[in-house]
Amino acid sequence: MIKFFENDFKIKIILDYKLKDDDIQIVNSLFDKKSIVEWEIIFNRIYSVNFKFFNLLYKYIILNQKNIKIITHKYRLHRYFNRLGLKNQFISLIPDLVKNSFDIDIILIGGSADSTPKIINILSNININNLSVIIVQHIDSKKENHFDKTLQKAIQKTVLFAENGMSIEKSKVYLAPKNKHLKISDDGYFLLDDSAKYNAARPSISVSYRSFSQYYKNKLLVVQECGYEVDGIDSLSYVKNNKSMIIIQDDIECEAKSMVINALVLNIYDYKLSQQDIIEFINFVTKSFNNEEWINYLLVEIRNRYSYDFTMYKSDLIKRRLEVFRLKHSIPSLEKTIEVILYNKSAFKGFFLELSINVTELFRNPRSFIKIEKLLSEQYTEGVHLKVWSAGCSSGEEVYSLAMLLDEFGYLDKSIIYATDFNSVVIDEAKNGIYPLKYYNIAKENIKELNLNMDLDKYVIKYDDFIKINDKIHQKTHFFTHNLAVDGSFNEFDIIICKNVIIYFDDILLEIVFKLIYDSLKVGGHLVLGESESIYHGFLDKFEQCSKECKIYKKVV
Repeated sequence: MIKFFENDFKIKIILDYKLKDDDIQIVNSLFDKKSIVEWEIIFNRIYSVNFKFFNLLYKYIILNQKNIKIITHKYRLHRYFNRLGLKNQFISLIPDLVKNSFDIDIILIGGSADSTPKIINILSNININNLSVIIVQHIDSKKENHFDKTLQKAIQKTVLFAENGMSIEKSKVYLAPKNKHLKISDDGYFLLDDSAKYNAARPSISVSYRSFSQYYKNKLLVVQECGYEVDGIDSLSYVKNNKSMIIIQDDIECEAKSMVINALVLNIYDYKLSQQDIIEFINFVTKSFNNEEWINYLLVEIRNRYSYDFTMYKSDLIKRRLEVFRLKHSIPSLEKTIEVILYNKSAFKGFFLELSINVTELFRNPRSFIKIEKLLSEQYTEGVHLKVWSAGCSSGEEVYSLAMLLDEFGYLDKSIIYATDFNSVVIDEAKNGIYPLKYYNIAKENIKELNLNMDLDKYVIKYDDFIKINDKIHQKTHFFTHNLAVDGSFNEFDIIICKNVIIYFDDILLEIVFKLIYDSLKVGGHLVLGESESIYHGFLDKFEQCSKECKIYKKVV
């Protein structure tokens, strides 16, 4: 849904999701308003746009020279626009999560109705050996409170009601007593306060949040649990200003939602997490690993949380991409980088995109295309129906190059090309079929090496800043997401091209991927690998090498 705000002679447009055709028409009408002299368009959660919307921006910004400012919050979209001539301001949202460095020493949980079972569950499953835990709940002053005994029995940890002047020790859980505000003194001891009720409550969560965040600063983690009241919420800004961390219980899991919904509206929290994620996060902050152990932990947790398995990727690749991601978003440490990747879905997607970057261009490595050209002329009759799969196609340059080559030799009209990648964002970019103008000259030079009398202008449309693949080529290529590690065979192919993909895999994943390729290739069909890749040793007897230089193999059994 499009949000826009008009003020005097300016319009601000905020986009959170990919636009549909009706949305594009609305944006077009906003750009076309005669009374407006300045526009700002903000892409919040958007990693890619389709060609129709890109073309709309290009028309108004580049061709019509309208005063339109683009702000992107996703680096991939920022890079995509820049390469195609649309300058934009990139503002990473991730630094909001990492501008404070936390060294959690104490956890303060605030809640009301509906929070008790969640608190018991959390405390039953966390390691608090190096932490102190304080719980502030609204308590009926007319009833006996036996929560300390109930909680101690459930969690098998030391649970105490806080007392005036009591010191705060590690590995213990402290409860705010009824009819007293729970605070901390200047010298670090519990302070019980008899002052008037605050937010109609005593103990007040707000009072405790303020006192403990003022004392502990970045050593405090506040967990806002469920409840019907709003007590505590008015102190969250104060907590954040004191550089303490704030986690909000996911409201989906709350019956009493008022507290967490009002907390979420403020939008000053670090993470919104489920009960299970709160447990895992608290356990996370107590861990102490070396760099190698942290990376292994990250990959296992990515698999558990997001169902993407990178545990069989080579360690050097993961390290390089983690460091690029860390530097790009100004994250201070490896540990903090892992934290935001695991507990912020947007950050994970950004890292996911880093893992799937593949440098390519039109007719990249002409020697490989010379061998494919020779393969076509020697092994396939002109006009034969070919089924081709480009596995790990990235942003589509090589796929379109192959389609042009097939057309030059009369194969394209009776052929179909499938192109896949596990990254849905690069698939969106590939479907657009638009590339920087510099690719045109690079492609021309690469084509010269092919010794073909190929006219590139037959296949691309030139603009001032970019080129677009023409409809004939575009219609013969079919892009969709497919994960070589977990998805199965979907057709039987004459040719499979899988270049510069398997170099990142360890032996276990190589065996899985080659089994898939083998099952997807006709007997007599051909496999094209990258120049630094080769057949996995377990499949050597099933393929015959056709070109040592360019790694083309024929399936023989």
